[in-house]
Amino acid sequence: MKIKYQGEAVDTTAKTVAEFLSARGVDPAKAIVEYAGEVYAPGADLSALALVDGASLDVFKMTAGG
Repeated sequence: MKIKYQGEAVDTTAKTVAEFLSARGVDPAKAIVEYAGEVYAPGADLSALALVDGASLDVFKMTAGG
């Protein structure tokens, strides 16, 4: 299936948002995830969010510094 990830069309065989992010080395505990218009806080359980063809997924990683 094709989804839009960070504004780019990508092919994936992942079934869930958690599986997709894991394959890309993204730790959901340290990221804000926006999927299909919904925003999920860091640490949210994304394993029940099924990916669907044409969906949009964006990840925002938190950083700290001084």
